[in-house]
Amino acid sequence: MIPRRKSSSQPIGSVIHGVLKNAQRQHGALFDIQREWLAIVGKGLAAHTKPASVRNGQLTVHVDRPGDNFTLSYQRTQVLERLRELTKGAVTELVIRAGQV
Repeated sequence: MIPRRKSSSQPIGSVIHGVLKNAQRQHGALFDIQREWLAIVGKGLAAHTKPASVRNGQLTVHVDRPGDNFTLSYQRTQVLERLRELTKGAVTELVIRAGQV
């Protein structure tokens, strides 16, 4: 007779709850950042930059002008400090990419 293995399966409800909680944390942080972006970076940068995604603690920001890439990089420390405070530590890194705003 073949011995039965212990099942490592979980109830579907707990799996879905975990997935939704993770998605809410990431998307909720992005929503909060987008809502507060003007206050975080100021009017000039906000007009030419856009928070695009949050994944694994990284906020990807799209920048449509090379000069604003430099400015945002220069202000990285202050921006990250504000982002950490706003997202309760969910954002720990800033990635700047050329993209549509």
